[in-house]
Amino acid sequence: MDATLSEDNNSGGVVDSITITRNDAYRAADYTLDTSTSGNAVSLVSGQIVSITTTGAMNTGTASGVGYYTYTGATTITGKLGAINYSGATTSGFNFLGVGYGYQQPVTFAFYQTRGTTTPIPASGDYRLVFAKTVPANTQTIDCSDVMPVLAVPMPSAGNTNGLGQTAPLRNKGIYLERGDRIYVGVFPDGPNISGYTPGVHVIAQGGFF
Repeated sequence: MDATLSEDNNSGGVVDSITITRNDAYRAADYTLDTSTSGNAVSLVSGQIVSITTTGAMNTGTASGVGYYTYTGATTITGKLGAINYSGATTSGFNFLGVGYGYQQPVTFAFYQTRGTTTPIPASGDYRLVFAKTVPANTQTIDCSDVMPVLAVPMPSAGNTNGLGQTAPLRNKGIYLERGDRIYVGVFPDGPNISGYTPGVHVIAQGGFF
């Protein structure tokens, strides 16, 4: 929030919307091969994905195992799902993507605020945790409004009143920032994200000066 203190026409600002969007995205499978779909007729073109959930559903076809396969051939393949050669001695052209294709692991992000420093050091106490938000597994985008701090100004419009007392007002949520304040966000090192989150995310914040 004017971290360089170069603006003289505002005293600070408020961030009232934060959204987290993963940088990685995956197409869903076009076809699923299991015992109920083994005999289904298909016409595969290059780039389409087949998910094999059980190798017991194969008839005359072959596969490396359970997982996702992308068809990479130049010509269209027409046949039954369970009779196609997904691997082995075949010229049809499939790329095995593995079992975990498209799986996005859960990851928690911590948001913290600093004042009067550009190099926050955890041991020095020069930062304050504002909130943490977990992006669930296989979720692309998530909004943080449910965990953001409550602002002092009541809301003038109607909304969800569950959990409020009889005379308690609805309130907006957001983060007040004085000039020079900064908001940082980082991966909470827990579970599978102990060394960070390799695909990365975009954090989109909206608000205004006051």
